[in-house]
Amino acid sequence: MTRKTLLRTLYLVHRWLGISLCLLMSSWCASGLVMLWHTWPRPDENGQQRAHSVLVWPDRVPVLPAAFYTTRFQSFRIGMIGQVPVLTLYAQDGAVTAVDLRTGHTGAVNDVESGINAGRYVQALGGQGAPQFDGLTTDDQWVLNTHGRAEGFARFRFQNAAHDVVYVSRFTGDVVQATTEQSRFWAWIGAIPHWLYPAVLRKHPFVWQEVVIVLSGAGVFLTVTGLWVGVLRVRGRWPFSPYRRWHFVHHVSGTVFGSLALVWITTGLLTMNPAGVFQSDPEKIKPVRITGTVLGQDLVPVLRQIIEIAPPEWRSVHSVLVGRKIFLSVMKADGHWVRLDKALQPSSLRLTDMERGLQEFGLMAPTQKLTFLTKADAYYFNKDTRTRHFPVLRGIARDGTYFYLNAETGEVEVLIDSSAQRSRWFVYGLHDMDFWAWLRHPLARWSVVAPLLCGVLAIFLSAVMISVHRLRRHRQSSAVQRVKQG
Repeated sequence: MTRKTLLRTLYLVHRWLGISLCLLMSSWCASGLVMLWHTWPRPDENGQQRAHSVLVWPDRVPVLPAAFYTTRFQSFRIGMIGQVPVLTLYAQDGAVTAVDLRTGHTGAVNDVESGINAGRYVQALGGQGAPQFDGLTTDDQWVLNTHGRAEGFARFRFQNAAHDVVYVSRFTGDVVQATTEQSRFWAWIGAIPHWLYPAVLRKHPFVWQEVVIVLSGAGVFLTVTGLWVGVLRVRGRWPFSPYRRWHFVHHVSGTVFGSLALVWITTGLLTMNPAGVFQSDPEKIKPVRITGTVLGQDLVPVLRQIIEIAPPEWRSVHSVLVGRKIFLSVMKADGHWVRLDKALQPSSLRLTDMERGLQEFGLMAPTQKLTFLTKADAYYFNKDTRTRHFPVLRGIARDGTYFYLNAETGEVEVLIDSSAQRSRWFVYGLHDMDFWAWLRHPLARWSVVAPLLCGVLAIFLSAVMISVHRLRRHRQSSAVQRVKQG
């Protein structure tokens, strides 16, 4: 194949692949701009807390199922679902069980009680209206990636100004997701097209992943060929391009911003973890590595102590296991948290005690220490899609996994293994452009990231215009040929 033929083939491949993909690529860029300010809907943290009323304790610990005593648990919590005090147990294997503390009955709490929590959530945010039960869902558009959806969430709609839709776990009473008409609108022009996230596709995880990998892979190839063509066609004198009008815009913007487009598309492809290149080890990021487990029979005295002497102003109780040692994190009616030992006595968290406990448990080497953090580090920081708690204690496990513990209660916040650490730098850091804290500031998003995204968008919007003209000419040419042949 001669050089001329090779170049001609390269131009044709880029042209027709660009015509096929330019709308998708433009959509990715435009929706990325939207996501700088409007990301995926998520519930309000204060509203989530206020969804649970102050605990109403039974007279005694109910008769619990026989299996409870021999099962190992990694955590438990107590909260109100409607008017029902519920003990939620998390087994070693991840199974979740809800126990009605009045009767000992196990299983999901009914939807009437769940609706009370949904109503409290909306009221806490200043909304009005009665919750209208809209069925159980596991694959609703807004809970497709929400933890615990396999058990189904109760969905409630509100006929109010915001048109709230609230999703409640029937095992914990937590508001796990909440959307408004406005947040849904922004998601449909932001996160959903950017992630190719319509429910009809996303509820089939394997198919969705393969579709995104194939399309983003094609986008990488398109961008590489475009950069190649663009460099070959650059002139050594003004105006540096042989093209005019939209072709000129496409050539210049592609030459200037094409490398950035390639980085964004390639890292977008890598977020799908093709071939498992950045796959985290599920065993390394399980909180049970820090908490350990305890037998159900060991929890009975703790439950009895709580029910018998707990004061009336508690709103929820979370277990805090550290190396199988039981502590409690209690939220009071005013929203403040306190740490107690299993005898319900105040127990301030001491750094040296935590270090010793984790070293004895085998998670940390004897020489390793915990670090007290009051602000973000390279792996633990706030994003538009999540809020991190501070202060925290940061530790490094023997295998290099970073873990972060609530510095006030000792609860596990997150574990980040070596694969996640690599993807932070080579995938998400490049894709989100948030290597440094200042880049996560709104001003930086406006002044740095948004203009760069607009430059990349110019590549693909100009490609759309070129494609429209090309297809129109192609159709006219075909019509002329048919007339001649007729």
